Amino acid sequence: MFKELGIAFIVFAVALVGLSALSLGIYSFTKPASIAIDNRAFHESQAYNDGMAKDLGNFQMEYIRTNDPDKRAALRAVILDRFAGYDENRLSPNLRSFLDNLKSGN
Repeated sequence: MFKELGIAFIVFAVALVGLSALSLGIYSFTKPASIAIDNRAFHESQAYNDGMAKDLGNFQMEYIRTNDPDKRAALRAVILDRFAGYDENRLSPNLRSFLDNLKSGN
């Protein structure tokens, strides 16, 4: 009786380890796709786009206010880096024009 119970326990333990490994394999396969979907949904959200527009508006005000050429150059670099991959069509015409002017070196 104890021998059968020991064998059953070993079979159960091996099956449990196998299922855990299978679960980990499935998780590692599906998780990157899940993260990509979450990331895409975040970048398409209204809150994200409103925040980006607000940030650019704040950068624009700071850029206009400063007379220091070095500070302007630094702001220009930060703005261009931050908005490098951003869809400009989501911006208002005023902000899009500001960003275009920075890209052209004005």
